Amino acid sequence: MAVPKKRTTRTAQGQRRSHLALSPIQLVSTSTGALVPRRLKKAAELGLLKTTKKV
Repeated sequence: MAVPKKRTTRTAQGQRRSHLALSPIQLVSTSTGALVPRRLKKAAELGLLKTTKKV
């Protein structure tokens, strides 16, 4: 079984895993003025999703 010769530092681990960070949900406004996630925009415009108006 492969075993690393020396321990990986926290900095090196962080640099390697930096692309794994979660990005915030992208909100878009619908024609009614509500903010919804991009993946639900079509459903909101068709009236299949309950939305709240943005303030």
